[in-house]
Amino acid sequence: MSQVRILAVFDDGAGAARAASSVRTQDLGEVQAYSPTPDHAILGALHHDVSPIRLFTLLGAGLGCFLGVALPAYTMLDWPLITGGKPTISIPPLVVIGFAVAMLLGALGGVTGFLSLSRLPALSRPVLYDHRFSEDRFGVVVTCDPAQADSVRACLEQAGGEELKEQK
Repeated sequence: MSQVRILAVFDDGAGAARAASSVRTQDLGEVQAYSPTPDHAILGALHHDVSPIRLFTLLGAGLGCFLGVALPAYTMLDWPLITGGKPTISIPPLVVIGFAVAMLLGALGGVTGFLSLSRLPALSRPVLYDHRFSEDRFGVVVTCDPAQADSVRACLEQAGGEELKEQK
């Protein structure tokens, strides 16, 4: 069955947040929002879960810590330099290198997670988009089944949608 996309244009972020929250609580479809400036009310209405970007950062840092300790330890064992009676594998230099590589790969993991979860780079323009979303208006796009389209339209109009556009 094909999906219907309904776009509502709002003059303020509070109306867009009400619309997104109303559609999400009634489980009418998938909600996306457009905003000319960051709006915490819209973000709160769209997402109730914690961002998974921190998992990418943690995995990158864990891999970096492992590699930052394992690779120098391997070289210390493969080409031993006994200096001043110290052990072949000395912990202090491994901690420093492990920390530095963990920070590097953690940062790269966070950037990779951000880009992949944000679906960047966006090579195509969104299907329903209004140039006013970059200027002074807010938008909410709901992707739903055709049977739920009337309920979605009612929610968006009740929240204060100025105009509605539909794409099948």
